[in-house]
Amino acid sequence: MTSKVEVDARICSHQTVIEVTDKGDGTMAVRIDTDCSSVQAYGELVAEIAPSDYSDWPNSRVWEMAARAGLTTTCLVPVALINACWIESGMMSKRLAIKEGPICIHFLE
Repeated sequence: MTSKVEVDARICSHQTVIEVTDKGDGTMAVRIDTDCSSVQAYGELVAEIAPSDYSDWPNSRVWEMAARAGLTTTCLVPVALINACWIESGMMSKRLAIKEGPICIHFLE
């Protein structure tokens, strides 16, 4: 099975689609399609991630690799990747996520 999420980063005007597939042991194969060169570099670094990378915040390589790829601290791609992994691993309900739709940040002032 594969789980897919889309990041529509309007502020930087980039689109990203993240696909993750459980390889059977909790390790995720990651494919990132994007028009952002920094996220493309990130996609190469996160081509495969271990369960600890999407479930252990302080020791996660997801954040370390985001810094190495030059992503800004406001980039939504790393958190979207973790959400996709949670759905693919069964830690979050795929049916509920699809039913509820997008999650977002609203800038109020």
